[in-house]
Amino acid sequence: MSRNSKSDPPADERGSGRISFHLQKQLQNDPPSVDDADCSTVPMGTTSHARPTLPPSVLRNPGRGGAYTNNESKVHGINGGFAPSNNEHIELRSRRISARRRAQFGSDENRNRWMHAAADKLADWMPRTPKAMVVAFCALLGVACIARIASHPAVTGALGSAGSVSQRKLQKNPVSGGANSDFLDDFDQRRRRAADLPDGTVFSEPAHTRMCRSIIDRLDAYDAGTTSFERLIFTESEYVCRDPDSPYTSVLNMFAAQLLHEANNQLGLNVDYTHRCAKWERFCSGNMTTVQFHLPDPLSMNAYAWQDGCIDATVLRNLCTDSLASADPTNPDNILFPSGYLDTDTNTCNLGCYFNQVLPWIRNNLRIVATDWLNTVESRALTFWLRNAAEFSHREKDDMEVSVVSLSCADEGCDMTQDSCVCEFTPLPNWVYAMHIPRSSTNVAIVVSPTCAKFGEGCTLHAQELYHFFHTLYPRADITYNVITSTSSWYMRMITADVLVCPPGEGCLLPAIARDAYTYIYEKTSPTVSTWLTCTPDNYLTRMTVPTYPPVFVQGDCRHLRARIGAWSNDMALAPSLQYSSPVDGYLGCADSNFVATAEDPYRPPTTYRWDESVWATCPVTVMTKNELCSQMDRLGLSRILFVGDHTTMTQAISLASILGQNNDISLDTNVVPNFTKTITCDGTAIGSFELSYIRNDRLEEPGTTPSPGFPNCGPTNEQYCYPWSTDYSSFAGKQLLIVNTGYHWADDWQGYITNFQNFVGKIDEVAGANAIRANDVIMFRTSVPGHKECDLHNGVYAHYGEYCPRIVNGAFWHWWGELPPYNDYAIRIINEWNLLNTVKNGPNIELLDPWLMSVLRPDGHLSGSDAGPSCALDPKECMLYSLPGPVDWWNHLLVQQLADVGTHVENSSPMQVWR
Repeated sequence: MSRNSKSDPPADERGSGRISFHLQKQLQNDPPSVDDADCSTVPMGTTSHARPTLPPSVLRNPGRGGAYTNNESKVHGINGGFAPSNNEHIELRSRRISARRRAQFGSDENRNRWMHAAADKLADWMPRTPKAMVVAFCALLGVACIARIASHPAVTGALGSAGSVSQRKLQKNPVSGGANSDFLDDFDQRRRRAADLPDGTVFSEPAHTRMCRSIIDRLDAYDAGTTSFERLIFTESEYVCRDPDSPYTSVLNMFAAQLLHEANNQLGLNVDYTHRCAKWERFCSGNMTTVQFHLPDPLSMNAYAWQDGCIDATVLRNLCTDSLASADPTNPDNILFPSGYLDTDTNTCNLGCYFNQVLPWIRNNLRIVATDWLNTVESRALTFWLRNAAEFSHREKDDMEVSVVSLSCADEGCDMTQDSCVCEFTPLPNWVYAMHIPRSSTNVAIVVSPTCAKFGEGCTLHAQELYHFFHTLYPRADITYNVITSTSSWYMRMITADVLVCPPGEGCLLPAIARDAYTYIYEKTSPTVSTWLTCTPDNYLTRMTVPTYPPVFVQGDCRHLRARIGAWSNDMALAPSLQYSSPVDGYLGCADSNFVATAEDPYRPPTTYRWDESVWATCPVTVMTKNELCSQMDRLGLSRILFVGDHTTMTQAISLASILGQNNDISLDTNVVPNFTKTITCDGTAIGSFELSYIRNDRLEEPGTTPSPGFPNCGPTNEQYCYPWSTDYSSFAGKQLLIVNTGYHWADDWQGYITNFQNFVGKIDEVAGANAIRANDVIMFRTSVPGHKECDLHNGVYAHYGEYCPRIVNGAFWHWWGELPPYNDYAIRIINEWNLLNTVKNGPNIELLDPWLMSVLRPDGHLSGSDAGPSCALDPKECMLYSLPGPVDWWNHLLVQQLADVGTHVENSSPMQVWR
């Protein structure tokens, strides 16, 4: 994404698990709403296949990725078991056992006496009750497992003879061991290693390396006239299947073998591949932690046809010959990128037909694993910040939104057996995460690869800083931080998250192509392209965002950061500019009209506070002026500001009219229609003036009737007022700013709110389709702000969210205030979806006006607040609506700043980051 307008990044950039994962509109073209999993690894389902008959030597020492035929005992090519010379110790051990047993049971008399004694002893030990039998069985099982562990090479220190393993891994830690030390020891000493075979192969070679030798042999036979070949099956090596540090390389190894499988079978060579990684999971561990274990076996190719003309016999021979002759025959790039993917002269890349053939296979198989993972993980209850969260069980799944930040090394050159390694890790600035991770997230997970945590300079520190920073930025979310040792869990969390954000690195590449949306992958493209991701076809790139790296802060992006982290400060010097030139009539202005100024308190206390940004000081909320608003309206060519919503929206509209000196003749009498229109003159501008209008509609719905004072027309009990608004909006001649809100009048009708908000977005699209000028409007949705319990006892502000949180209330008595933040979250999600539909929608993007945090920190200034006085008393108390002037004025100060950001993007023709 190119950026045309640059500015300094936000100032004061500071600091900056149990994870729930929801598959957001990604899998199988229809998003399941499955939510959540703990960070413990849950084995995923694998496809079962009948095992072919194996020769005795392989059964004694199961094949290290060996090749075998289906129904024959003959092993072709690479056995993977002990070489014949290495079977002697097995025969000698058998002879010793036989000799010992002959000595013990040398005669029938000795044998019978021993057997009777053993039977008597066993009878004494047998449990007498079912419960005792269960306990005994569990004890025996425990003893067996302990014995297995005690005999484990990692415990006993016994080391087998080391084979010659690929230099790609073995040279990672050249000083940590002797001649027999290699990377295989990292698998908990559980590899049953074999010596090199006479033909020069080693059991740790990935299957594609071994397949190439057989393919070349069969191509030679094919050229010599052989037309029929017996089936030869290659399986993956334990080395590839169990590699815990390099999932990217291991998965590519497997798909390189699958590419060879498909290519040679097009020629009838009958060299097959099935990874059979599950066979390497043995004994009592149940520890299938690598993503390789969980890929379908055989890999699923059915949905994607083979591309004819990509690999013929000549190309296949050259592919294998060049790979085997390379410095590292085990490198999957030899098969997938035989000519590379980067033209260094032009810094352009081309994947070629090889990797383009494999891409859909990787995507499809990872999505299959992700679906299985979601179907098997344990769903855990939604962790709401509300104290009475039990009331929200009806939204247990619908309300989950999980964002994942994945930190890993730039490449997989390190493994955990090393004492030191160069891990290139480049963190992103905190404002980047704030722009990509939606404020509606219920869970934000920071997952770190073990190699990054151990070797990456600043990796762990960055993760810890993000953990604390996210707690402030997303105060209602469950923030988690984990170093993920299971690559299957790591990959599945990235694939199934609603939002994925990754700094540069190989760790996110494969999960990124398996996702559908909300994927932000930063990759270095200068001075050269660092990975193949930017070379993928458009149908992959359109599913993700690959922003400019290093990230550039664009003028106008403050609208994503402003008013999210801050605090209120008393500022008596600013207070004069926060007063109205004329008071507001009725109950909204009662507290101000009754206030008596003194030398100590010249202004009503709720009008003396200033909002300060705590982190991004370059994105302030400043006090608006009429000239500034006129300038922004003129800049965007807007001729009207139209507010549509309930009583809180009316309060904001009257606040704006009062700041502009146009609050006369606005009646709050319940016997008068509340809608109004004011004309605001803008001297020296092209627009000359603009209209400021308000239409009351408590639920953003139009039931087909028009209410009148005392005669409401909408709501479940027909107690709300829904004046028609869409016709007025659609028929206006000029461009306009539409500000809407709904939420307060939906109580706990969650499904009703969902349907209604979707209908509202549909109405915006319908109106824009009928009138093209509506596509150029600016539309803002203002979030709903809950009231404050016992507001009459407060005469000041909360210092931070932690002071407000214990006072959260919900339920019918409190007008279901606790429902408002989840309603906001849902609206934000729908807005995000809408803003992504750039090519199929008629209406403009919807911006967010979010004074939520600013307002929850203001328990003062309500209509029933301590400053209102006895003559303004209301029955019942009104602790949701604010008096004017007061905190609501800052909603409009924020509005003008956000509008200026929109104008900056339009003026500079810079890409506008969609709202998060």
